[in-house]
Amino acid sequence: MNRTRVKVASVSSTLLMLGLLVGSSSAFASTTPAVKRAAASGTLTVAVTAGFSGNEAFIGPRILNGVEVAVQQINAAGGLLGKKLRIVTADTANDPVDAVPAVSQVIATQHPFAMIGPASVTIMAVVRQINQDKLVDVTLGGTTELDHMRYPYIFRTSPSDSQLGVAMAYYGIKKGYKRAALVFDSSSSAQTLTAPVAATLKKHGVKVVINESIVSDQSSYRSEIERLILSKPSVIFMQVDPQTASTFFSELQQLGGGNIPVIGSDVTAAASFAKAMTYPYAERVLTSVQGSTIGGPAANLYTRFYTRYFHGQQPLTLSNNAYDAMNIIAMAVLEAKSASPSKYVKDMVRVANGPGASVYDFAQGAKLIKEGKPVNYQGASGPENFNRYHNVTGAFEAVKWVNAKGGPQLAPLAQITPMQLLGY
Repeated sequence: MNRTRVKVASVSSTLLMLGLLVGSSSAFASTTPAVKRAAASGTLTVAVTAGFSGNEAFIGPRILNGVEVAVQQINAAGGLLGKKLRIVTADTANDPVDAVPAVSQVIATQHPFAMIGPASVTIMAVVRQINQDKLVDVTLGGTTELDHMRYPYIFRTSPSDSQLGVAMAYYGIKKGYKRAALVFDSSSSAQTLTAPVAATLKKHGVKVVINESIVSDQSSYRSEIERLILSKPSVIFMQVDPQTASTFFSELQQLGGGNIPVIGSDVTAAASFAKAMTYPYAERVLTSVQGSTIGGPAANLYTRFYTRYFHGQQPLTLSNNAYDAMNIIAMAVLEAKSASPSKYVKDMVRVANGPGASVYDFAQGAKLIKEGKPVNYQGASGPENFNRYHNVTGAFEAVKWVNAKGGPQLAPLAQITPMQLLGY
């Protein structure tokens, strides 16, 4: 299968937006009349707003990959209401300052019927704007600030950091660590993890010996590391960006703390993070906890679709949540018989939660909906049942870098299910 790559540019800096009709070779400039004519004549636009540059720049491509796979499947099944889907992207640069104009411009110039993203780093800067514009948006990422949100047009298909933090602590507790150091950078996405990690550790008798909030990308962290080593931790819980990790771990080894085990968030599972540490060092001390699937028919189908579309590559974490987001939106549109957000928003929960027949991809759901039958979408990343705050629960896995044939790769160490986290 041929795949047309999306060219990504930050609308906040260039005022340029490139999109594609998945499966074709056509690219659309956001400011040209051709885009509006295309939308009017037979396409529907979904906007992917995410960080394709800046810190944690791996997030944007992962979200986009999942949406691309879903859109390809939707278009292959006939599209929505007789129209094909096209994707436009907006680069938030993982910076709230850049996110505001990027989101504003993509809404004003592209008139999307739905949005996927942005992630935790920037969502709080734009969530009220998106909701006020009455645009259905599925965000991805764990910020705890959305745990009790009451935005009717905003949904989230990835677990909250309040769950990820508990899963990180759970893994450390099960490993038998008794003295924990917390090292999280000062970004909002990292700081929302600190409280659930600390609270869970304390609840189960693990002492937090030091809690360091560090500023990213400094030339040295020597004083922070000296304090950390003096506190004698048996494990470090961490989320920092790769550039910060490079400096921090270089100095940690120089100062004699290089053998302390590290339990990191999903950010630390990125190749760029392990490379910043150096792969041999990461293989020796780092365990990362990231979102996982619970397996089953939907996960198997997604893996098949993804590897075929991306020529043998395996799905990356977060892409499955984006894929599920697009499928839920598409089924809600069919259920409502309208691509108007104000009409299909009420069907988002209905197709995700049921009651109805379990369906595992868009084609299955579309067939039943067109027959007038209710559906209950079972996602590639899990059941994707929304609670009253439009959030979901999810599974996690502990992973570790290993030196495998063909180079370093992540290997699973343990699955952490929602049931295991009950009571933690």
